[in-house]
Amino acid sequence: GLCELARPTGAFYAFPRVPWGTGTEFAAEAVKHNLVIIPGNVFSRRDTHFRISYAVDDRTLDRGLDVLRR
Repeated sequence: GLCELARPTGAFYAFPRVPWGTGTEFAAEAVKHNLVIIPGNVFSRRDTHFRISYAVDDRTLDRGLDVLRR
């Protein structure tokens, strides 16, 4: 799989572990590909995860997941 992910419980957000680097580094790379994700250090002291919203249409979600896979 792409990365470690706990099953979301009630929100439209997922908080997966970054597959490489820090959450900040991973988010910066995503922005270069027109994908906005929030680094985990915004929500905790550890910068090991990132937050994504999946409250979007399927086409947008598919595009975002394609970027994350690359």
